[in-house]
Amino acid sequence: MIGKVRTPSYTWEEAIEILRSEPKYDQLIYDAYLTSDLRENCRRFAESAEFAETLSLIEKYRSGARDILDMPAGNGIATYALTRAGFNVVAVEPDSSASVGRGAIETCLSKAGLNARIVDAFGEELPFEAESFDVVYVRQGLHHAQDLNAMVAQCARVLRPGGLLLACREHVVDDYGSSLRDFLNAQVDHQLYGGENAFTLADYRASLVRAGFEVALEMGPYDSPINLHPNTPEILAAKICGSTPGKILSCMLPKSIVVKLGIWQLKRSNRPGRLYSFVAIAK
Repeated sequence: MIGKVRTPSYTWEEAIEILRSEPKYDQLIYDAYLTSDLRENCRRFAESAEFAETLSLIEKYRSGARDILDMPAGNGIATYALTRAGFNVVAVEPDSSASVGRGAIETCLSKAGLNARIVDAFGEELPFEAESFDVVYVRQGLHHAQDLNAMVAQCARVLRPGGLLLACREHVVDDYGSSLRDFLNAQVDHQLYGGENAFTLADYRASLVRAGFEVALEMGPYDSPINLHPNTPEILAAKICGSTPGKILSCMLPKSIVVKLGIWQLKRSNRPGRLYSFVAIAK
């Protein structure tokens, strides 16, 4: 594994329970769809601008798709949303917990009267035959890989020719020294369970090419509603105009120009852990 190895003090489930118990992390937990109200987490994600954009990309790049692999499925927000949208979904999630893992997925689907297959596995060793899926959907998953090349290669193997890999909201760092360290030190969940990681943009790109994918679209920070969450365009505009530079510029320029300048600057920031998403086609 490239990156920082940390001996965890808690499991992922225990870490989330600790964060849920601290009011100062309420917004973090809410934005991450990790509240204790599993059904509401699923509903919010299914009705989000991020998921609407996800459906749009599937329609654009793999129209007529039916079989989707959701990996890792976490607490089931995407499995729920994709199943509700009419797809045949297989969820891969190695964590068994009833709060943030396979148990949570089962609860969400059961309460909604939905059905999806749930599999205990890791992305580096997918237990499916070759060419089993039209789409592999990975939300915040590649950066957790123990072996990035192996995970991406598995995604390519299980996709049908012309199949779509959607790798969304992947953390990017500039190097595996200070940039990765700064990112990890800023992640409160990592301090508890030690499972966060990030890769360089060059390594994400190389792993996709090595696996035989054609990268059809690369979305950088703030390029898409997928990477924008939990912000909305309105929230982001308010943050820009409310910042010290924004307030100064607003005295001289129209708000629309201030917002454009702010977004231009944000997109060019080298903040450790910035989000990228990839749309890749299996050859």
